[in-house]
Amino acid sequence: MRAFRKAAAAIAAAGLMTLAACSGEASQDAEEQESREESVGEYSLEQASEVPAGYIQDIKDKGYITVGIKYDQPLAGQMNTATGEVEGFDAEMARLLATYIFGEVTEGEEGNLRFVETTSQNRETYINDGTVDVVIATYSMYPERLSQFDFAGPYFETGQNVMVAADNTDINSVADLAGKDVCIAEGSGSIANLQAENPEATITPLADYAACAQALENGQTDAVSTDETILYGFTVDRPDAFRVLDSSNIFTEEPYGIAMPLGETDARNFVNDMIDEILANGDWEKAFDLTYGGAGMPLPETLPAPNRY
Repeated sequence: MRAFRKAAAAIAAAGLMTLAACSGEASQDAEEQESREESVGEYSLEQASEVPAGYIQDIKDKGYITVGIKYDQPLAGQMNTATGEVEGFDAEMARLLATYIFGEVTEGEEGNLRFVETTSQNRETYINDGTVDVVIATYSMYPERLSQFDFAGPYFETGQNVMVAADNTDINSVADLAGKDVCIAEGSGSIANLQAENPEATITPLADYAACAQALENGQTDAVSTDETILYGFTVDRPDAFRVLDSSNIFTEEPYGIAMPLGETDARNFVNDMIDEILANGDWEKAFDLTYGGAGMPLPETLPAPNRY
């Protein structure tokens, strides 16, 4: 059975959420969304011919999979308050996984795919206490985490980059940040990463990356630095305000994985099989085109390959 893509491009999400006061603009965004989906086409992934006993079979037997996902990260996982749907690349991965298990996707309280808002602070708890079956939330597969949870993937590989004002011509590399003020969210590992990469940069921590983006737009800082995927999220509805440096400037490795309880080797291998299949059949690139690609992020030169540890 062919997978039916129910929702998709996060590129329309940010615009739709700010368009309640402007129905003409909302209509235009809806038309662009429909045009993009028609151009990309439907996914071709089909239901797996069999599922492994244990974790995945239990999910299939109960009739739905619960996925922990972020609701506030444009292009990755974001709740579109206008439609009530979760959009972004992570959401597309969840839809493909549901298709691989059930053969089709139905969403909502009675559907076979149920999203639960998950943050960086609670995702480990939600995995351990069973609130969610898996977490798909820009969750990097760091070595120390592999001893705490099972991870399928990576399904996406990115790294830390830099965002500047769209009209800034002075900063075109990480080296150019010397003597410049760079905003990074408080408590983020991106602070130590940038300190190691360019110790001559001045780092200003703010509460979150939305605050950093606002400071950049207001001229209170020279740049913002974190995962490239997060940075492109801010360019979705403000391409006139922000510019992400060329991807050749990425200076860390952030391999995003699909997390589940430790010890679920068969389930991990099953999800890795799904990732392998969507990489081979073109569905991965379709998901990219609907989300990150729609915001101008270039297709990675090398696509991810699951780490079958």
